[in-house]
Amino acid sequence: MTQSAKLRAALREPGMVIAPGAYDGLTAMLVAQAGFPAVYMTGAGTSVAHGYPDFGLLTATEMIANAARMARAVDIPVIADADTGYGNELNTVRTVRDYEQAGVAGIHI
Repeated sequence: MTQSAKLRAALREPGMVIAPGAYDGLTAMLVAQAGFPAVYMTGAGTSVAHGYPDFGLLTATEMIANAARMARAVDIPVIADADTGYGNELNTVRTVRDYEQAGVAGIHI
């Protein structure tokens, strides 16, 4: 079952899907180890972990690379912050595809 299928199945269950925030592979593993059904890649946490304030200074490439590392580190769905889609409509389509290729189960824009 794909990670996106796991996330859709969890969303169909009664109640909320609690996905604590994480900013790298280690913190994602801690969320998984604690037994949560999903993990959320926080954009603010990712930015701060790279030494920047949360002002949109990280590129889509940097964010997607971090999401890919997190997705490889755990066997639970990763939901990622995709900022504003990183540009116009065409950029947003590319952003969605790149996050999909990274193994992320879901994003929010």
